[in-house]
Parts: sequence; structure tokens; C-alpha cells
Amino acid sequence: MKAVKIGVLSDTHNNEANTLRALDVFRQNQITQLIHCGDVTRPPVLELFRGFEMWLVWGNNDQDLSGLRTAARHADNIHCMGYDAIVEFGPHRIGACHGDDQDRLAGLTHSGLCEWVFRGHSHVHGLEKIQPRVSLLNPGALGGRNPEPRGIAIVDLTHATAQFLQV
Repeated sequence: MKAVKIGVLSDTHNNEANTLRALDVFRQNQITQLIHCGDVTRPPVLELFRGFEMWLVWGNNDQDLSGLRTAARHADNIHCMGYDAIVEFGPHRIGACHGDDQDRLAGLTHSGLCEWVFRGHSHVHGLEKIQPRVSLLNPGALGGRNPEPRGIAIVDLTHATAQFLQV
């Protein structure tokens, strides 16, 4: 069976240089589908994602939702999903939210609908088994004020594995 791999990123916070590095890593790994867990922050950053299909959930720093929706519509490859989403990749269901709303996050992780839940907000990458069939993943952050490591994740849905990469 061919592996189904997707890229996961979050908290770009307008950092174009780190976002471009992350996108290069995804290209090198033949990843064309991305889930962004929020805090893009400004609409022009969405232009960088041309050539990828991306599902985007809103983060607490995504203030210009109208501008982000317009930029996504012009890019024609970005699906604005609101504050949370469940995205299907064949038989695999992925939940996504930013992670700043604990009730929303708990709702996704305990719904029984998803095998993976992706979140951001904390800027700390990690993988946690929530239930026997649910994994919670945070890819880390690509931007922000603090000097923490910058990272992304590649998730192999077929083999239920995640790889964290620094950019």
C-alpha cells in the first residue's frame, strides 16, 4: 500500500523565511498536502503556499479573517476551515485546531471521530497518545517572538508515524 503522507505546520506568525524553508523540506519529501494549525497572522503569507493543497484553521493571532479568506480564495489551493476541522484523507480522519481553546481541543481528541488531532499554539512540538486510537501532534512553530527551535512535522497516515523536522 502506498503511504499517505501529509505535512503539518503551525504558528508561522508572518515569518516568511522559515515558512519558505519549511515548504522546501516538504517539497524535498514529495509532500503536497498540508494542514496548518493556525496563526498565519497576515494574508500575504498565504501566497507562499502556492503549489500545495492546504487546510487552514484559525489561530488566536489570525485577526484579519476576511483578508485571510480572500487571500485563500485567490490562491485557489487553500481551504479555510474555521476554528476547527475534520479532514479526510481516504480512510483517515484528521482533526485540527489551533489549541488555544482547551474545550475545542478536548472535543476533537475525545470525539472518537479522528485517529490524529493536530494542534499548535504552544510552539512546542510533541506527540502524545490520547486514546489507543488517537494521537495528538503539535508540529512546533515557524515564527513568534521567543527563540525556541522552529519545526514542522510529516505524518505518514498509512503507517501511523510522525517525523519532526527542524527548519
